[in-house]
Amino acid sequence: MSVRNIALVLAALLITVGTVLVARTWLASQRTPVAAAPAPPPKLQGVEVLVAASDIPAGTLLKANLLRWQIWPSEAMQEAYLVKPKAPAPDAPDPIQGIMGAVVRRGIAGGEPIAKGAILKPGERGFLAAVLRSGYRAMAVQVNATSGIAGLVFPGDRIDLILTHTVKRGGVNRRASETVLTNVRVLALDQTVDDQKNEAKIFKNATLELTPKQAEMLAVVSELGRLSLSLRSLVKDEAELKRLVDSGQPLADTNPERGKTHTWDSEVSRLIWRPSASNQDVISVSRGNAVEQIKVPKSK
Repeated sequence: MSVRNIALVLAALLITVGTVLVARTWLASQRTPVAAAPAPPPKLQGVEVLVAASDIPAGTLLKANLLRWQIWPSEAMQEAYLVKPKAPAPDAPDPIQGIMGAVVRRGIAGGEPIAKGAILKPGERGFLAAVLRSGYRAMAVQVNATSGIAGLVFPGDRIDLILTHTVKRGGVNRRASETVLTNVRVLALDQTVDDQKNEAKIFKNATLELTPKQAEMLAVVSELGRLSLSLRSLVKDEAELKRLVDSGQPLADTNPERGKTHTWDSEVSRLIWRPSASNQDVISVSRGNAVEQIKVPKSK
């Protein structure tokens, strides 16, 4: 057999073998079963309980945004947990609204169920003591519709305390106002600590959270003149507000401080005489064409 014929035979064998392999591969791919779609995750079994949406420090007044419902395993249920009714009646009270304004007795971690023993509702024994931070005191001041910002202050708000009184300067009675305390937290208003209804209510007493020294100051300030509440923002600037919104973290408690500003009556009215800062009066004396400035002590 010639070399040419041998080459043709080998080429034919190679083509045949290649065709067989391609055909077997195609047939095997056709017989491969279609992959089954992933099974849906098993539905969690249990009941919905009320849990903390994020970490809630001790002394925090509960609000709706701090809570959420979560499926809880039936075998891990406890009687103290607050359970969501499966088919509540139309007039049944909302379990969340039932604990609004309650104070957290101990810190609750995010995702932890809200146990009945971990919170205190308004009117229960020890409620106000649980609201107070360690080392602080609760003290009430009397206000009226005007000085209380027409009832638009709510528990948990921060206010500045302004004193308006009469001060004797140089034998003259002057009217003045001064900020005596700033960034003070309001604990309660006329025994009311529910801040969820957001309805204006004219109150006569405001209970404030103060240090022992500031409580002494407030006792003296209350005897000097008329007190007014000045509502302030919960955040100090736009940067802090953006940080809180982005992070979702609760607002940190800040400390009240002594005020640093004051305003005299002559600063708000052009008709009120503004005394000189000097202890002497200046008198102009004319002698012919000469004018002489003479300083004399102020009369009292």
